[in-house]
Amino acid sequence: MTSEFKADLILGLEDRPHAEILKAMGYRNPSPQNLNRLKSVLDDEYLSLNSGGFDLKYSTPEFLLSLGRVAGLDLKTSQQRIEAIQQYLSDEWQAFKPYIWVDTHFKRTTQPIFALAACESFRHLGFPKGFWRLPPEEQLRKAQALARQHMAETEGTLSIWGKIHEYWFFYEPREAYILSPEGEVAGKQAGPKPNQASCEIVDAITGANSTV
Repeated sequence: MTSEFKADLILGLEDRPHAEILKAMGYRNPSPQNLNRLKSVLDDEYLSLNSGGFDLKYSTPEFLLSLGRVAGLDLKTSQQRIEAIQQYLSDEWQAFKPYIWVDTHFKRTTQPIFALAACESFRHLGFPKGFWRLPPEEQLRKAQALARQHMAETEGTLSIWGKIHEYWFFYEPREAYILSPEGEVAGKQAGPKPNQASCEIVDAITGANSTV
């Protein structure tokens, strides 16, 4: 998708100076900002469609259509490719991103809430971009592997939180597989995590809004 469109653009613009390309796009006297924008677009994985760049002449989609024209690409095809990339990015933004929550059966005693909130991220294990697009069975296999890897790396103890008892693999916002420390499926759970530490200062930094 993106790689094909990007490859066709680069091929069509091959060996042409960036200033010349911009002039063909309608920039009478390309400025350093115009040149930087062109470079950023061609260097970016998603051709800057994920960053919302613009200038007084073009929005990003318009910039790409003009760039495609200069590269000799079909206008309709370029439009379809741009729309496909935008849809992909929209889906990526809106989709729930599966993650693992590490359960140590923690019960707070004298630990400062600020310290717990600052360490809350230690209990969350993420996956690479695009993981949510994998088939459910493959997601589960990778979650099991990550649990085993984490168990080995931490030797079963998670900092301030204590001994690891299980891993909750949230494949939906309120649906999780319970994994043993060995990565085996021990059951399923519906609902939120048992507890989560937070405080106003850390929440302001991280954007979190959960409470203990």
